[in-house]
Amino acid sequence: MLQKPSAAIRKNYNEISEMCKKSGEPVYLTKNGKGDLIVMDIEAFARRESMLRLRENL
Repeated sequence: MLQKPSAAIRKNYNEISEMCKKSGEPVYLTKNGKGDLIVMDIEAFARRESMLRLRENL
């Protein structure tokens, strides 16, 4: 999982968006050096949600 400071989302939105889409992995955003948010591609999110629902039904 990639890690970036939260300010990067404002300055480099397109770059972070492209990283998420190409890698399929979430980007871990930090604020003041501590974890704050996870940003991920919508398709990767949908796949994870589907897998979680499938596991719940097993």
